[in-house]
Amino acid sequence: MRKFDCVIIGAGPGGMSAALYLSRTSKKVALIEKSTPGGRMLQANEVSNYIGVGTQSGTDIAVSMFSQLDLSKIEYIQDEVLEVIPGDEIVLKLKNETISSEKVIIASGFTNRLLGATNEEKFVGMGISYCALCDAPLTKNKDILVYGSSNQVLEETKYLATLANKIYFLTNKKFENLPENIEVFNRTKILSFEGGFKLSKVVCEIEGQTKEFNVDMAFIFNGYSPSNNFVKNLNIIDKVGLIEVNEFYETKIKNIYAIGDVTNRPIKQIATAVGDGAFVASKLI
Repeated sequence: MRKFDCVIIGAGPGGMSAALYLSRTSKKVALIEKSTPGGRMLQANEVSNYIGVGTQSGTDIAVSMFSQLDLSKIEYIQDEVLEVIPGDEIVLKLKNETISSEKVIIASGFTNRLLGATNEEKFVGMGISYCALCDAPLTKNKDILVYGSSNQVLEETKYLATLANKIYFLTNKKFENLPENIEVFNRTKILSFEGGFKLSKVVCEIEGQTKEFNVDMAFIFNGYSPSNNFVKNLNIIDKVGLIEVNEFYETKIKNIYAIGDVTNRPIKQIATAVGDGAFVASKLI
């Protein structure tokens, strides 16, 4: 069984930030990612609120971050973590092997809950967004669609209304006193997303009738699923499914930390995830 000083689970911005800091030490470090490095950044059409990079696609930023890692100084493992077993040496059961580590940083993020509509995955990052704060600048003077029913969705829709020309707001709640450029539709279901290279139309069922919306973007807020099944037996997850941490990103279990979107910290942005990673890694150096 291979042994490490620190294992980082997840190669999103937080995980890669922690890996970068730890790679500059003599510690034996592993970075585990089950998919493609970048996390939710890969779904961002454009990112313009991460200082120093101008405006780039989330994918380009992810590639830039990963290329900055010195893989001769850290072990990059493409595998899925199935279980974390605490102890003096923390054991991590992966799909293809079992490893151990003195310390673990969980940076596994979360995935957006898909609607299951036709072509949804095809247009993610090409007109479909799950983050209003990230992609709001792209909506200026555009016609857009927003889907969701929580109070947070309402606030984000109002924010988008300050930029967009027209918003078709598909929701199952009754909201009042909305800006004039927001048109509300209740009892709705999105059937499909249509377009060529980029999204241009959303087909919906509204009160039993099919209706098409010609839009430049669609913002989908259907909840999320934290990527933390591998620690569900550790009693460190709160009522909404996020990992509970204190101000030092420590969980209830000694030597297990969590950072970024998978935690109960309120702000979930690239900048905050990078800061989380830098903070925890600096503590472990």
